[in-house]
Amino acid sequence: MSAIFHWCESNGAGEIETQDITNLNFGNLDTPNVNVTLYPVTRGQNSYSKYIRGFFTGTWTDITAIKFWKSLGNLVSGETIKAAANVSYVTPSKTSTGDSNIPILESTALSVNSAEGEVNIEYGGSAVSGYTAYIRLQLQSLISTTPGAVNQKTFTLQYDEV
Repeated sequence: MSAIFHWCESNGAGEIETQDITNLNFGNLDTPNVNVTLYPVTRGQNSYSKYIRGFFTGTWTDITAIKFWKSLGNLVSGETIKAAANVSYVTPSKTSTGDSNIPILESTALSVNSAEGEVNIEYGGSAVSGYTAYIRLQLQSLISTTPGAVNQKTFTLQYDEV
């Protein structure tokens, strides 16, 4: 048997986790699977920050070399996506995270630890949750950002399984 990967998103004060999210849309509401038609990001403002992490089920020996980056999709003029890995969860807000621009190459991808702070996720034992550490994302825009929908992006979380 092998590991089965799931995306999770955490939201709200006190942290409510949603497993198996269906999208990672940035919006003007702190909720998973945001409908951007109803809650678009206003030009010149930021989206609510997103706290995501991977979760593994199934059976595996070791998950190693975990990394995250934006692998596809162009930014529109005035749009920036900020990202940081291995951060602590705080109630999401529209305040600028102060994070760096998201890497766009595998060679510069963010290294992601386990939720316990290790560089790998070993299977078994009571101290192993099967979660990666949090990855924080935020879409930031300028007043000059082109109005309307932004381009679709693909975010990649890559790992080795042994």
